[in-house]
Amino acid sequence: MFQPRIERLKTILGKTPANIGHRGARGLAPENTLVSFLVGSESTHYFELDTMLCASGELVVIHDFTVDRTTDGKGKVSSYKYRALAELDAGSFFEEAFEGEQIPTLSQVIQTLPENTVFDIEMKSEGKAEERKALATALVKLIRKYKLTNRIWVSSFDWDLVDLIRIEEPEVLRGLLIEKGDSLNKDYMDYEPDLILPHLSACTKEFVQGLKERSLLVIPYTTNTEEEWNQLMDVGVVGLITDYPDRLAEFLESKK
Repeated sequence: MFQPRIERLKTILGKTPANIGHRGARGLAPENTLVSFLVGSESTHYFELDTMLCASGELVVIHDFTVDRTTDGKGKVSSYKYRALAELDAGSFFEEAFEGEQIPTLSQVIQTLPENTVFDIEMKSEGKAEERKALATALVKLIRKYKLTNRIWVSSFDWDLVDLIRIEEPEVLRGLLIEKGDSLNKDYMDYEPDLILPHLSACTKEFVQGLKERSLLVIPYTTNTEEEWNQLMDVGVVGLITDYPDRLAEFLESKK
């Protein structure tokens, strides 16, 4: 049976708002590492993560374009082959107890977590045409390999990259990320998104309702306090991206 895209997305999200762990559980463990996702999985099965290509062609899970902030290495991710990336310590920056945690591949994250896990895969792009194409092609290949279409959406601040996914695999659900302080560009509908992912400060009732009238759902980032959660639930967002999925799980339980 044909299912409209917004209904597919609502099915994936389940009872809203969905509790979406940011980079795993960024407030509890080193971001975008396997341990971060495993710690987060004690509270939720929804996760946001970041991915880009390294020099040897693997999709790796890391936020920054360089390894400087989150590892003991230096330099651009795109200049490292994965074998060298995997030797870096991606845990100590958070806490000594996590020393030796590695930068995982996207495949490793998907294979490590349960099959009911839902992913918001944020694609990281520096805007080069060849880079965009290679990333989109690699991600679509992975989505097909693991049959992920009904438990992911892709997102990016690089809307042209999101559009490449639309061209290569139209069935994949797509979200447009919006920088803090930015308003929606009037041509955003040209990209045929399913989701808008704005900074939480943009989420007024009028903003969220206006998007719903265009059959677009809203998931803000990054929300970490009860005050924010209450306000955002009141305006009708369908998910909350948080560094603390454990705290959000307790909050949502208290609201039942």
